[in-house]
Amino acid sequence: MNQYKNPVQIEFGRGAIEFLPRFIQKRSALLITSQGFVKRGVVERLQKNNSEITQLIANIQPNPTIEQLKDIRTTLDYEKFDVIVALGGGSVIDAAKAIAPFKKEDKLELLSLLENGLTSDINVKPIIAIPTTAGTGSEVTMWGTVWDDKNKKKYSISDERLYCEVAILDVELHLSIPAEITLQTGLDALSHSLEAIWNKNSNQTSNLYAVQAAKTIIDVLPKLMSDLSNLEFREQMLIASYRAGLAFSNTQTAIAHAMSYYMTLEKGIPHGIAASFTLPAITKVAMSNPAISNILVGIFGDNPSEFLYKLLTQLKITSVSQDYQLSQEDWGKILASLSSTVRSKNSMVESSRVVKLLMQESVMKSNRIGKATIN
Repeated sequence: MNQYKNPVQIEFGRGAIEFLPRFIQKRSALLITSQGFVKRGVVERLQKNNSEITQLIANIQPNPTIEQLKDIRTTLDYEKFDVIVALGGGSVIDAAKAIAPFKKEDKLELLSLLENGLTSDINVKPIIAIPTTAGTGSEVTMWGTVWDDKNKKKYSISDERLYCEVAILDVELHLSIPAEITLQTGLDALSHSLEAIWNKNSNQTSNLYAVQAAKTIIDVLPKLMSDLSNLEFREQMLIASYRAGLAFSNTQTAIAHAMSYYMTLEKGIPHGIAASFTLPAITKVAMSNPAISNILVGIFGDNPSEFLYKLLTQLKITSVSQDYQLSQEDWGKILASLSSTVRSKNSMVESSRVVKLLMQESVMKSNRIGKATIN
């Protein structure tokens, strides 16, 4: 059975941000973003062209935390805006999803919201997303990530009402993305596409988007890393990220992301790297499933795992877990955590086999391609 749903309206094109007034539609708006877009003058331009923007939050940090978002929610007057405009990368769009739910009669505690979900009596402000990185796909999913850095825990917020109303994809906003973020988000998008393929929730449509995304990323990302100002490469990566988002919007992520959360919280490994350096090992195990292997061979050729090892090495990313200071004890903790992680349960690839392979590589201290550096 092939069932697929994604309700997000897309406005795509160079300079598409100028069409924002069409989507605000005279509603009072809260703009949330990060300081970089204030400094680059983008926020001032948006406010000048959109008088409906009456409130501004411009301090969203990477990997938004419970504490920061709780403070924002406490200070907001929800009666003074009708729609949220989220300008930024995945962290900003995730923050918007954590801010959007509210109750008219009382304050809604964020932790309760994260732990108990959105009940029917909770209202949700619509979101217009303007993604400025090509990686997370958050603009076309109903999920948001919130981090508890004190207790080393990752929360997901999820509800169909958290799908963005509109996503404006304007590649001209991507030219200022630095190399390390370009690489990390690009690899995150690659992980999203592959995670949608070896996923128990996959369908024909999600696989179509996933394959298209993966093929584009493996071709374009190395070229882009050598020519960061190339608008055509940036545009292709934005499309690939969007397609990967469309793929996993219906499947969720799987084992690579399930393992990555510990790595980011405990070891400080950037999310895009943590979610991608394990892909060669996962792919090697996944090849024992004929349905998955046929798709992977169609993307990478006869030896997908070898291809991914070489790709990561070309991008100066090590695929050897010991290079990330991940010990045997760490892998034991990661394996134990997978039994209770929804993302891991989505996987058609056996978790224990993947972790065993990664532990073997850690003992060996190198893989058959050789070491690269951690970007």
